[in-house]
Amino acid sequence: MLNFFIFSISIITLIVVVIGVHELGHFLAARKFGVHVIRFKIGFGKTLLSKFDKRGTEYSLGILPLGGYVQMLGEENPLQGKEEEEDSQSVKISYPEVSLGARAIITAAGPFANFLLAIFIFFLIFIIGTKELAPIVGYVHKASLAEKAGLEVGDRILSVDKQEVTSLSDVNGVLASRIGESGTINIKFLKEKTGQEKLGSVNIQDWLSSELDQSIIRSFGIESFSTVEISEVVPGGSAERSGLLKGDRILEVGKTSIHSLTHFVEMISRMPETSTLFLVKRGQDNFALPITIGLAVNDLGVKRGLIGVGIKENYDELPEIIVFSKKGPLEAIFLATEKTYKTVILLFDFIGKMITGSVSSENIGGPIEIGKIAGLSAKAGLLPFISMIALISINLGLVNLLPIPILDGGQLVLIAAEKLKGSPLSQAFTEYAYRIGLFLVISLMIFAVFNDITRIV
Repeated sequence: MLNFFIFSISIITLIVVVIGVHELGHFLAARKFGVHVIRFKIGFGKTLLSKFDKRGTEYSLGILPLGGYVQMLGEENPLQGKEEEEDSQSVKISYPEVSLGARAIITAAGPFANFLLAIFIFFLIFIIGTKELAPIVGYVHKASLAEKAGLEVGDRILSVDKQEVTSLSDVNGVLASRIGESGTINIKFLKEKTGQEKLGSVNIQDWLSSELDQSIIRSFGIESFSTVEISEVVPGGSAERSGLLKGDRILEVGKTSIHSLTHFVEMISRMPETSTLFLVKRGQDNFALPITIGLAVNDLGVKRGLIGVGIKENYDELPEIIVFSKKGPLEAIFLATEKTYKTVILLFDFIGKMITGSVSSENIGGPIEIGKIAGLSAKAGLLPFISMIALISINLGLVNLLPIPILDGGQLVLIAAEKLKGSPLSQAFTEYAYRIGLFLVISLMIFAVFNDITRIV
């Protein structure tokens, strides 16, 4: 019930903030040029709430949280409601009456507002200060690109493709730019055992073009470095019978050091009905604890080990792997702008790769996937949640700039065409363009929802 509540509140907050800011950009720009705004609406379909201001603008909330719009006098758009008859005695400026330049600014103001929101959120995050994981390897998956590059547990990654990295998120960002590409990924790292710098390289071919079903770092073969702590002991399980307690930290399994949740789970899964020793830290004491690993069989008849515990990452005793960063106002503005710009370039590159087919369109997520991400980030804390809002805001701004009629990018194309033509476009042409745009947008939404359902099933 609590998870459903968090999910609901987080998705509502996401929609209101991201779409609201986008439409607010259009609204403020329209007001700046004196264009009368008939309706400011978040959501589509039946109106749940509605209120008018002194200028006659209706502010409303629709039942379907799939978008929003600002309807201006004289503007035609299939997604918007019909214009109500205006008082013939009043003098109100319509959207077609203002200059092409003003119309372009009004149209571009929505995506621009989304980018400004992202910059503001990143600015706050840099001002408040962030804690990120250092690029230290906690586990390397067998036969992965990371293993082929020569990475081992404890190694610190210094650069990826000659781009310096100071956190795992930096590594993730650089690797993300290589999705769908072929060539070589170069990794510079510091060996934990010898203290020497090494350079590893691996070849890729259409990397993750159709396999992006987990984190990019994990797809490369890396898990974060951490201590494994017991967060729950299941009554009657192997762990309870062996004396494991909540709060115990697992240092070794059968004399193999453990520095990753994934490594611990994989080791236990491979050892059903096996007796072994855990090196456990309880408080300030370390001691060996014998344990017999239980057995679980899945629907396919595959056996795996199970001890009956919940686990979590613990960094209290590993301050060296936490990178804390707090910036002053001026530096924070610069870094926030730079991060927004780099994210736009990364997403633009990703969209381009999907258009060319080098990245599968199955990676497109719809409202269900966005809601899932919103819920998970909200549970992780305030900073992860607002960071996710910034990323979704950038996505919305960029998608709206695609040259599809109905979307802002398509509107800008039509404005440019009218400028080149030297006269207004015919109503028939405009209506035809809108119909095509509406078809494309609805098709994209259906495809995204289909992908969401496919992931669940």
